[in-house]
Amino acid sequence: MHGWEANNSADRLTEPLVRRNGRLEPASWDEAMQLIVDQTQQIKDTYTAGAIGFYTSGQLFLEEYYTLGMIGKAGLGTPHIDGNTRLCTAAAAAALKERFGSDGQPGSYFDIDTTDCIMMVGHNMSSTDTVLWMRVLDRRRHANPPRLIVIDPRRTMTAKEADLHLAPRIGTNVAVLNGLLHLLIAGGYVDRDFVGRHTMGFDDLARLVAEYPPERVEEISRVPAADLRRVAEMIGSSSTLVSSCLQGVYQSNQATAAAVQINNVNLVLGRIGRPAAA
Repeated sequence: MHGWEANNSADRLTEPLVRRNGRLEPASWDEAMQLIVDQTQQIKDTYTAGAIGFYTSGQLFLEEYYTLGMIGKAGLGTPHIDGNTRLCTAAAAAALKERFGSDGQPGSYFDIDTTDCIMMVGHNMSSTDTVLWMRVLDRRRHANPPRLIVIDPRRTMTAKEADLHLAPRIGTNVAVLNGLLHLLIAGGYVDRDFVGRHTMGFDDLARLVAEYPPERVEEISRVPAADLRRVAEMIGSSSTLVSSCLQGVYQSNQATAAAVQINNVNLVLGRIGRPAAA
């Protein structure tokens, strides 16, 4: 949906650039590729293959990962290949396994079609999931629109659409979520029957988040205590809830712990395992 912006951008690269005397200058593909080969060989000869590292994307195709593995492992012999899949997917999987015993998603995109409350944490859906965002906007523009809460330091297009936007200080996701759980528990929104039958460790969680009243959360995160209370009331008084998170959680401070607390919001409310609640 937004590819045309990059395709037609005036500053899009159309040829390789090589730095000469501190300036990037156009070069042929043969020249650029040979430079990469020569520099890599020089580093390997001087410092061994251990001085070479690859940082990769999570968006390559299988054939591209295979080729990358052949270059890095079989060709150069470096042990250092890392990427977005560890920063992002591993944190998500670890949080899901810790809370549900499985790293499979407990919800479905169809839940967005019927839920009455959506919480996005570190998830700029308007830019990263454009088709799914259209689905959210369809709901927001028709009868019975869901409440939308966005927790993100930036005022993105997603945040501008929200009924309430919390902009925490970078690295304080866990404190904000602890404060939200504190308010949900103190406000009497816990589904005690669900928690008793389907969860473990609720008392430990309650003792932990009791140390995060809204005023303390404000000191840590700069999120106004009044706004955090409004979020708790919006979520607590809804009948269903879809929670989502992305790189703003998975590639931030205490990533797995923050993702776990997002899952806990749905668990303490009993809003999971049924339509419109995930």
